[in-house]
Amino acid sequence: MKKLLLIFLLPFSFNAGAQTKKLPDSLKQVVWAARLHEGFIFAHNVHVQDTKGTHPYGFELEYSHLRTDSATVDKYKCYPRSGLSFTFVNFNKELLGRSYSLSYFLEPNFRLGNNLKMKVKGSAGFSYLTNPFDSIKNPGNQSYSGHINSFLQLGIGLSYPLSKHFEMYAMGNFFHNSNGGFKLPNAGVNYVNVSLGLQYNTFSTKLPSYKKEKDTSWKHEPLHYDLSVYYSPKGGYNGTATNYTPSRKVVAGVSFQVTKRVSNLDAITANAEIYYDDALRSIKETFIADSSSSNVLAGILIGHQFLLNHFTFSQEFGIYIFKDTKKYNDIYQDLFHTFYQRWGLSYRIRKHWSIGVSLLAHYQVADYVDGRVIYRFR
Repeated sequence: MKKLLLIFLLPFSFNAGAQTKKLPDSLKQVVWAARLHEGFIFAHNVHVQDTKGTHPYGFELEYSHLRTDSATVDKYKCYPRSGLSFTFVNFNKELLGRSYSLSYFLEPNFRLGNNLKMKVKGSAGFSYLTNPFDSIKNPGNQSYSGHINSFLQLGIGLSYPLSKHFEMYAMGNFFHNSNGGFKLPNAGVNYVNVSLGLQYNTFSTKLPSYKKEKDTSWKHEPLHYDLSVYYSPKGGYNGTATNYTPSRKVVAGVSFQVTKRVSNLDAITANAEIYYDDALRSIKETFIADSSSSNVLAGILIGHQFLLNHFTFSQEFGIYIFKDTKKYNDIYQDLFHTFYQRWGLSYRIRKHWSIGVSLLAHYQVADYVDGRVIYRFR
């Protein structure tokens, strides 16, 4: 794979620095990119130890737009790139199969001199995984149970121009796949990788330098208050411990969030939520014969948001202030810890209204993905 990439890069490496034409200030150029990646799976709990030492590999193709105009740079203090990516992963282990993912990404670019750039990337989308758990054909796969799964990606890296239109880049990445609790088992697939790729800019690889002018308009924004209502068809069970069948169960909740903008690109958040988990009830009643404990959970969270036009990419860290889950047996060994995380992507459709998705995870184990409607009071 590395030899193929070197052969691919060689024809473009002779013309580095040949950039003379000035970029127009209104430029929003199309960027194509391709990269190869290779890494290792992080065996994050006892149920997926048979994946330890696995080295997945694959490639990624991207179509995107890069904004380099002065208004955008003044506002966001970076050169944002956003678009769609297709990612292929061969998990290099028969019980896990392969993954085909389509996702939307946001990637702020930062100048580190005239040529070198730093990239920070966040992606969210969906994957088709080829070899899910099957009690007869594939009982060893405890990582995912359905073909359709959510896909999350975080990455950071550097790029350097090879010519006027081509640049090479390298990144370190974290990939995650899970079905969000729609179907069990669902321990998830977490893998870390490094990638090396080639990017084609239709106009120029050069990022223009502008006179720095402080845009402090964000300081005049008041605190924002958001009310969210969300729902998830999480995987649960019907029956008894000796005779049960999987079934979709309702997770329904509401959250109230306070948001404070700290730059044109960033905001910090404080959030409180409460939700009812009928899948949790079904687990208790089916496997533990417990119907007396509460299936309502409540938590408080603090977080960060990346803001780019109509899109918001959020990361939150939470702690339960109410939960009635005990470690009865192995069922709860990796579920419902005191601490949890939420990863979200939302899109503003009107001044006060947004729609979005959010993934809740306990440590490295995904619990569920929900869809939500968000109303902003101001």
